[in-house]
Amino acid sequence: MRWGSSCVLASFPVWASALLLSRLLGFIQYPERNTSKYITFYLVTPDEEVYFGQSSKKKADMTLAEFQAGLERVEDDEIYPLCPVDIDLTIAPESLNDSCAFIKRPGLNCYEDMKGTNFVTKAVLDEALIMEQISQSPHPNIIKYHGCRVRRGRITAIVLEQLDCTLTQYISTAAFQDLDKARFIEALESAVDYLHSLGLAHNDINPYNIMVRDGMPVLIDFGSCQPFGMRRQSLGTPGWCEETFFTSEKKHDAFSLGKLRQWIQDPGMKVESEVGGVV
Repeated sequence: MRWGSSCVLASFPVWASALLLSRLLGFIQYPERNTSKYITFYLVTPDEEVYFGQSSKKKADMTLAEFQAGLERVEDDEIYPLCPVDIDLTIAPESLNDSCAFIKRPGLNCYEDMKGTNFVTKAVLDEALIMEQISQSPHPNIIKYHGCRVRRGRITAIVLEQLDCTLTQYISTAAFQDLDKARFIEALESAVDYLHSLGLAHNDINPYNIMVRDGMPVLIDFGSCQPFGMRRQSLGTPGWCEETFFTSEKKHDAFSLGKLRQWIQDPGMKVESEVGGVV
C-alpha cells in the first residue's frame, strides 16, 4: 500500500535544505509495486526526528526541492517505543555518533506497509531489551552494546560497536585464506552457547550477521533473538533455516551453525533453502 501524495509540512525545519543531501538516508529501490518502481528516502534530524518520503523517479533524476517536498514527518509513536518504566536502560554516551559507532535506528524499509501498527516500535523495544540482558555479562564474540539513545521519553536508536567487515565480505579478502576456521567456528559456538545459557535463541545466524574482528567472529543483529518458545515478528534468512518458523527455538541455531560449518569450508557452495529452493 502506497502513501498518498506528499506535501511540505509547515513544521519542516528551514535548516534542512542545507543539510538534506548530506543527511538523507535509506534509499531503497522497490520492484513492481502498483505497476511502477519507486524509491523511499528519509531524513533523521540531530534530535532524532524522522522525515520519510517516496518517489517514482530515480534518485539521480530528483532535485533537492523534490526531495524536500516529498518528506513528511513520521510521528514518534509510529517508530519509537516508550522507554519501559520498570527497567533502567543503559543510555549511550552522546559523544558516540555514526563516525565511531553503529547507530541502529528503526527499520523504515517496512514502515510503509506497517504504518498504523506497533510492528516497528515492538521490534526496537524487543531488541533493546535483549541487548540489555546480553550485556549484563558481555561475551567477546557478541557485538558490544553501548546503550540506547533516548529522546522525548522514547528509544530512538540502539548504539553498538562499529565493525567494518561481515563474514560474507571477509571471504573475499586475502586474510580469509589464513583463517583458523576450526577456532573461528568454536568461538561462534561459544557465543551461541552463551545465548542459550540465558534461555535465548538468536534465530538468524548466517554470514551476513557475523562480523569479523581480528580474525574472530562477532555475532550481530539480535532483532530475531527471543526467549525459547516466544513468538517472533521476523523470520529466518532463506537458506539458513530448516523451515518456516514463528517461535524462538534452540534448534534453529543448531541448524544454522551446521550449515555454516559446511559453508565456511567452501563459501562458493550453493546454500539450499528448505523453504524456498537454492539461494
